[in-house]
Amino acid sequence: MFTRGFIFAVCLTLAITGCSFGPQDHFEARTLKFEDLKDWPREDHMAALEVFKNSCQILSQKSRPTTSGSDINITSILWNSLCNDAYIVNNKLQAREFFERRFVPYRIANNGKEKGLFTGYYEPVLYGSLHKGGDFKYPLYAAPAELKNQKPYYTREEIERGKLNNRRLEIVWVDDPVMLFFMQIQGSGRVRLKNGRELRIGYADQNGHPYVSLGKIMGDEGYLPKDGINFFTIRQWLYEHPAQAIALMQRNPSYVFFKVIDKPVVVGAIGAPLTPRRSIAIDSKYIPYGLPVYMETELPGQFGATPFNRLMVAQDTGGAIRSPVRADIFFGAGDEAEYLAGYMKNYGVYSLLVPKEIVSQLP
Repeated sequence: MFTRGFIFAVCLTLAITGCSFGPQDHFEARTLKFEDLKDWPREDHMAALEVFKNSCQILSQKSRPTTSGSDINITSILWNSLCNDAYIVNNKLQAREFFERRFVPYRIANNGKEKGLFTGYYEPVLYGSLHKGGDFKYPLYAAPAELKNQKPYYTREEIERGKLNNRRLEIVWVDDPVMLFFMQIQGSGRVRLKNGRELRIGYADQNGHPYVSLGKIMGDEGYLPKDGINFFTIRQWLYEHPAQAIALMQRNPSYVFFKVIDKPVVVGAIGAPLTPRRSIAIDSKYIPYGLPVYMETELPGQFGATPFNRLMVAQDTGGAIRSPVRADIFFGAGDEAEYLAGYMKNYGVYSLLVPKEIVSQLP
């Protein structure tokens, strides 16, 4: 289920509970006015512009046009023009004027349905050691050299039973097999060593086996009630049943290999740094990387959902993100990010901001 990217935008809730698929997706778009976007005047356009600049700088250097399956093509010349305009903006009012002058909002739909599912992901933190010993006995493996030409490779169970022993592929050893499993779903994270140093870990490759939803297994087989399955209930059950946990997780044959990332920030599929609550993962088959997307949805909260109407930037992708109206919000790191990513599973709408020069490309 995984795709390329330094961090994998795999929606945490859907990845553990399973996905259902309906009719074949069909990208549709209808033009709006900026005043149609809920809370648009109250948005922090300058904050969104800073995130946009991170992407346009990279995309303006691409030799080939940025494209999507919906046939939206953006050349490096256009990206350069957008970047040059963005970099002379000095305040919030100018930032709003930039978006309104250079773009047209289009409400995106899938087979006539404008509402889509929005989930979340985050950067987990594990505790580890560079040497095996004591509780630190669960390795994060680097990708074997032969993996590129040998897929499907060993299954999760085969790897965890020792197929890669004595290959010196271990990057670091951690003390929590459950959170290691979830870090593989996320595709990246941090490992904090005993001396306080942190290793930023990113996706390197995958073994070529399909992802099997642990949450679906647990719901179908009665381990947990189907209406109560989420990241936290699954994790708690695994912690409380250690004798069964490993075998249950091994029923997902998909296995992710990692590498150490030497950048101080999390980066997405195009190499741009991800910004919490501003960066989203999209299905790049329909939504081109780098474009602003105005999202209208709600965030989960202990006392009820709260409105979340915000200008985001498409900077990442993921295997569970498959639809014209589908997004995964990057929440960052820490307890709050984990909470939001674990519970975020709300519906909403979004509007793609399309450069005026290419609006003729839309259906």
